[in-house]
Amino acid sequence: MSILFDAVYITALTVGSPYFFLKFVVSERYRSGFSQRMGWIDRRKGEKSCIWIHCASVGEVLMVKTLVKYVEKEFNDLDIVVSTNTNTGLSVARRYFDNKKIFYFPLDLSRVVKKTLNAIRPCCVILVELEIWPNFLINTAKMHIPVVLLNARISEKSLKWYRRFRRISKAFFEGLTKKGNVFCCRTEIDATRLMNLGIPEQQVCITGNMKFDNVVTDVPEGTRKLLLSLFGIDKEDKVIVCGSTHDGEEMLLLNAFRRVREKIKNVRLVLAPRHIERAEGIVKLVESFRFRCVRKTSLDKGEKIGKSKEETVILIDTIGDLQTTYSIADCVFVGKSLVPQGGQNIMEPAGLARPVMVGPHTFNFCEEVQLLKEANAIEVVQDESELLNKMMYLLEHPNAAQEMGKRAQSVVINQRGATDRNLKVLRKILLKERTVSV
Repeated sequence: MSILFDAVYITALTVGSPYFFLKFVVSERYRSGFSQRMGWIDRRKGEKSCIWIHCASVGEVLMVKTLVKYVEKEFNDLDIVVSTNTNTGLSVARRYFDNKKIFYFPLDLSRVVKKTLNAIRPCCVILVELEIWPNFLINTAKMHIPVVLLNARISEKSLKWYRRFRRISKAFFEGLTKKGNVFCCRTEIDATRLMNLGIPEQQVCITGNMKFDNVVTDVPEGTRKLLLSLFGIDKEDKVIVCGSTHDGEEMLLLNAFRRVREKIKNVRLVLAPRHIERAEGIVKLVESFRFRCVRKTSLDKGEKIGKSKEETVILIDTIGDLQTTYSIADCVFVGKSLVPQGGQNIMEPAGLARPVMVGPHTFNFCEEVQLLKEANAIEVVQDESELLNKMMYLLEHPNAAQEMGKRAQSVVINQRGATDRNLKVLRKILLKERTVSV
């Protein structure tokens, strides 16, 4: 039944070929790793058994950092390789796993998947969150490779789609439910949905959300001071950090910032777009509001903020600096939420005890938002007007903002422990695989 999914994928690619071709030509993000995505990957060297960990993007890479360290220490006779879907994910993976094989995940075409599996030769595959690819699972089942889904989550919408796959492809269902596959779920709701899909109860367990285990709760004071100095931010300045913003949000944020400055003169704005290749367009947008825009890369090279600092917007056009940038904020807005895109990671600023605002579209982070709501540790704004009001309140009431941030940090700390629980599950599987290989 791999032929069925190949036909679906190829049809979709054919129909959308003008769009994909244009994206391929104009966007480096779409060109990155094309050969690896097509299965042209160097064969893994040596004959050690291997664990293949797949992380969709940056968030998932950061999530497995501690887990990889534990597995590496306990199973030092195993190779660990890491794949991602995005160029930003690959960049961060190279930073944290510089001694490991890092590559792009293959397109879910049967021949491509098989070629990649033959090159990597894993004894176990770990997929992080909702990374269920039909042809990939069909081929791992054929090759008797156990698959573990860590931090497994599934929405009601995704459940409906996978039910359709199950009805049209027996091979996909068998690959998904193959004996030896394990689903370590974030919540009871996720576990129930997976069992409703037909996964046997004995293959499903609830281990919690690993995101909380890797959330940083402190940035060294020296690091913060260096960043404040680089940005020309004084002790009395108020700082708004808008992280992981998407197209359509910067205009709303700049509008709000302009209104805030009518009442608070010493307020500073830092924009950190989710995709740094949008930087040039954001610079032009900022300038259209008659603000000066300074990129972090320029500041790193020696450019100075100058005297008109209150009229200067700082643009983070580097990878890996968002966490430190959150640490200097008096209030934070987390993007991809004022537009209907599902939100971004709100736990980074929460872990640093920053008061967090988001828009109404956070369906990718329902659990996290709900936990913060229950602790009165997040502001969910519906539109630009509410964004302005909440932003003003947090800046004008620093004590209330600080208490809100402390509550958010407490939520993060209280939810920890999933990595240890997942490690116990993995230990059983890896010990079994080691015994089989011997």
